[in-house]
Amino acid sequence: MIRRLFAAVLVVVLFAIGTPSSAQTVSLPFRVYLAFEDGPTDAYTPDILDTLAAFGARATFVIAGGQIAGHEAILQREVREGHALINHLWEEPGVYAGAPDQPVIDSYVRTEAAIRAALGDQLSSYDAQTKMYWQPGGAAQPLPFIEGVQVITYNWNVNSDDCGWAMPADLDLNTIAFDQAVVQNVLGESVSVGSFHSPYNVYDYGDGVIIIFHDLNRVTGRVLPVILSELSAAGATFEALPRPWDQVNTMPVRLGAPPIESGQGVEGFTLGALTTEIARLRAAPGLDAPILTSVPAETDLIAVGRSPGWIEVSYEGVSAWIARDLVTMRGAIPNLPLRPLSG
Repeated sequence: MIRRLFAAVLVVVLFAIGTPSSAQTVSLPFRVYLAFEDGPTDAYTPDILDTLAAFGARATFVIAGGQIAGHEAILQREVREGHALINHLWEEPGVYAGAPDQPVIDSYVRTEAAIRAALGDQLSSYDAQTKMYWQPGGAAQPLPFIEGVQVITYNWNVNSDDCGWAMPADLDLNTIAFDQAVVQNVLGESVSVGSFHSPYNVYDYGDGVIIIFHDLNRVTGRVLPVILSELSAAGATFEALPRPWDQVNTMPVRLGAPPIESGQGVEGFTLGALTTEIARLRAAPGLDAPILTSVPAETDLIAVGRSPGWIEVSYEGVSAWIARDLVTMRGAIPNLPLRPLSG
């Protein structure tokens, strides 16, 4: 039954958001960082670990201290299979962003002690990992100073909203429609709304994107194979935090921060693209530029460059520009070469 549900979700999602053809002519990293928050749990974490293993994926588990007792074997398995652990404090009340320093410090120290006590023969592997911290609800500032403690404070770029906090009220968590909405939040156009959700997807952030899930409900296990399948097809690899460029005693990701638009990209990098509706192709990036032609929805294009709000494409041997919100791409969009607005 579960496998049939996975297949049904996959068919519905791919039909809804399309599958642009691959066109990558330059091989570049597309590292995706999956984080699973609030576990471990007997009901859901082992299935998530099984799915990650099936895809050869490494991930990061954001550990709630109050969940550790009785789940020591799961914690050990996470480390043994190459995943990273992040200190998520003991429990959420009283330590959200803006909480006084001392309760946060006390909760961090208590949780770190519990993680270490639970790991048994995997403790040395955990000690080899960079220490990390993830505040409940997301951090507004790095972990307060603790003598002898050096950590990277993490937040997410893309919120799957697999718990449904920001989903439309008419979406039932027990339906395929809810699963599809979670997949859309990660891979397509956002369904969730509000401050806890980003309007940008994995492809908008590209290499280094961090996605938050939870391993305390059954939604994540249902959608994870769909998400891993599509991202794998788009050339993604799945790594455990920290990212190579992140430094201890910093908070490299700020909640709600949009993708970096100023990166220069790489000449020769291209992506398959698909129009989402009838679209005009223009001679330059701007609504005042001459219209070269119009194309129907679901027209295959090759994306070859970008400017803010616009994508440079190749269509039938002609170079043209299309508004960013009229085209779907599956790959690390920031890798596309940045073009000056003057064209």
